[in-house]
Amino acid sequence: MFDTLEKIDGATMHHGRTHNRVYLMEAERYNWSSLIKRMEDIAHQKNYDKIVGRVPEDAKEIFQSNGYVVEAKIPNLYNGEKAGYFLSDYRTIERSKSDIHEKKTITSVKTIALAANSSQEDAHFSLPDHMEVRKLRKTDIPVMVELHQMAFHTYPFPIHEPEYLLKLLDDNHEFYGLFDQDELLVTAILKIHEKESYIEIVDFATHPNYNGQNFSYYLVQEIKKHISNGNHKTIFALVRATSYGLNITFSKHGFLLGGTLMNNTFIRGKLESMNVWYCN
Repeated sequence: MFDTLEKIDGATMHHGRTHNRVYLMEAERYNWSSLIKRMEDIAHQKNYDKIVGRVPEDAKEIFQSNGYVVEAKIPNLYNGEKAGYFLSDYRTIERSKSDIHEKKTITSVKTIALAANSSQEDAHFSLPDHMEVRKLRKTDIPVMVELHQMAFHTYPFPIHEPEYLLKLLDDNHEFYGLFDQDELLVTAILKIHEKESYIEIVDFATHPNYNGQNFSYYLVQEIKKHISNGNHKTIFALVRATSYGLNITFSKHGFLLGGTLMNNTFIRGKLESMNVWYCN
């Protein structure tokens, strides 16, 4: 069973058993009290143990007055003017806590990643001659599906199906890929928020034979280069808080750490906390 993505009076919500949570993804203007009540009703009916929302700063106090805590902030997220906040409500004590080992790892990853922050010039590495990064086209979807089938055993949406990827392309998404000659090694899915002028890197997929080689570094480098030529003011991504490589990659490319969403995303058989990295 895949998760549900639904629009309720203009607000976009993602919820399901995969992450056992309700995630308010988009809602710039809304009756916030009514929306909070609706999310809590869904969480109660489905027995989810976390609610998280990404909202503009004018909604922050309303969420906090309803018991939500700020976990991350992206300055100037909306049209380069208004900050965006991730606020969460944990409905069980267990969901809100991590063990000591994981906490130490998360702290270590942050410390090392922040120390690696670089200027754009220092961060640049030329692609090997036999590799290229390019925007993927509809004709690339078959090989993208093959990569997703190898990279993901479970996923909350049907990204193993060509029809779903085609639908994303028609719905303000872009795909990028790193190729070694004709072999697709890494992909990234981007969601383009035209109205609010920001871009979200939704996910990376890496061929299992190349895990740990940090080829995503080249992908982030080229994506940032392509995007800098456009009109979008902010780019952000959620990254596994225990992943040294990817956190260091974003920091080296000048991204800033906005905060950490605790026990937020189900990846590789367990709940993972996610660091929010942004650049604007």
